[in-house]
Amino acid sequence: QHMLHPVCDFAKHVMQVALAGTGIWLSDGATNIMPVGPHRGTTPTGAQRDENRRVVYRAWRLQAEHVRHSLVTGFYQGWDLHPAQLPARYATVYAFFLDGLDAASDRLRNFVQKAAQATLAGEVFDDAATGQGLLNYFLRAMNCGAMTESEAVEMSGLTLEELRGRSFARILKARS
Repeated sequence: QHMLHPVCDFAKHVMQVALAGTGIWLSDGATNIMPVGPHRGTTPTGAQRDENRRVVYRAWRLQAEHVRHSLVTGFYQGWDLHPAQLPARYATVYAFFLDGLDAASDRLRNFVQKAAQATLAGEVFDDAATGQGLLNYFLRAMNCGAMTESEAVEMSGLTLEELRGRSFARILKARS
């Protein structure tokens, strides 16, 4: 059993569908491989330091893979069992939001400018539900610290009040 097992994904998707619209936030599980080297308590030899480093890096890579998978599948909260897991979580969460930011910015700006009509940006078709999803992307990026409010305003084309309002439908209504 591990976090990337298809049956685990199925169970999580069932929970997401069952609880959609209830306001209940779900949290994904934890990576149970700790980024802690096996040689502790004494001054390690060069070989032991190398082994410690390999163990820590391997655990960080695994956790980054788990955290990214969680984010891709719509789980924006997860558990960490050890403080040494935090660097991998922060790096992965920030990278997840920053990697998609330019595309999300272009799509959200384009959609808001077209005032709620379904739009085609390049090869990507967007409708009102997608607009709310793009707004949520910016809100989550701000909430985790991957971007500041001023960066979100600049990149989204929305005002801070519109972002804080959390409703794409209200944004479109106010702008039409």
